[in-house]
Amino acid sequence: MTTQQTESTRTSRKATAGVPERSRDRIMAAASELAKERGIAGATIARVCQRSGLPVSSVYWYFEDKDHLFAEVIRSSFATWLVSVPRWDVSADTTIAEGLRRILGQATTTFAEMPAFLRIGMQVVLETGEQNAKTREAYIDVRDQSRLMISAWLTAFLPDDVGADLAEDLASLVVALSDGMIVGSQVYPDWEPDQYVDLLAGTLGAIADSAR
Repeated sequence: MTTQQTESTRTSRKATAGVPERSRDRIMAAASELAKERGIAGATIARVCQRSGLPVSSVYWYFEDKDHLFAEVIRSSFATWLVSVPRWDVSADTTIAEGLRRILGQATTTFAEMPAFLRIGMQVVLETGEQNAKTREAYIDVRDQSRLMISAWLTAFLPDDVGADLAEDLASLVVALSDGMIVGSQVYPDWEPDQYVDLLAGTLGAIADSAR
């Protein structure tokens, strides 16, 4: 941010200390919409302001820069998604394969909806520069949260002597395979994820069962 923008932001903060939090939500909603329409590169601060109907000073009141803005969009979108996803509650006689089908089945529904954290995260995950470093870090963080959730779920099924290590490996594999299915869902118009879910769940379930 330039010196002029910084001074403008400081002045705005004094004048708008009572700006309601909904302004922040409007900015993030506008950024998310623009990223869907134009990609993150085309979702400029100027366009975000135009779409949200708020001045530049409001953006810099809540966010350090564009990178910070999109990092927060990812975190907010992921939090919203977590609330909407059914819990992975299973009965005592549920097999690992059945549980994994449930997890992966919910994931394929997510692919169809393509929430902002996935849509934006997949745009920046392969980048190594500093331009979108915060956005990339936010995506990796929420991706890791998913991995930890799956790992914790799997640990409950596995013997104590192998549970934690194998659960970590299987959870990492589930997340990596989900990444591939995200790409497939966008590339192939006749994508039928259910058959892949059955194949992956059965294979991973067999691996886990062999360690029990």
